[in-house]
Amino acid sequence: AVNAVLIAWATSLDTQRFTGLARALGATPRQVTAGLSAAQLLPALGASLLGIPLGLAIYYAARTAAGAAGSILIPYARLPLVVPGTLLVVAALTALPIRMVCRRPVARVLAAE
Repeated sequence: AVNAVLIAWATSLDTQRFTGLARALGATPRQVTAGLSAAQLLPALGASLLGIPLGLAIYYAARTAAGAAGSILIPYARLPLVVPGTLLVVAALTALPIRMVCRRPVARVLAAE
């Protein structure tokens, strides 16, 4: 979560000029927020889709290497909820800093650089 917030904050600061330009050309703050949030969702989707099988593989490899007896039950029925849950959290964590950047007046954003 901390990493997602920091990446979203850095992205919102890096795209401030482009955000101001898009708003000057008629984009609403909601449209800018949706666009930049969608850009953050694509890597999050790939990470969550690859993270589940890779995480299970690493878990089983570590347990095998350690010679752990017995098994810990993994809630396989809940694993499909990880992907939409990840996307919802990333969308919420990225929308807030981008929305805060969109509150600055367009003239001030474009004149800053």
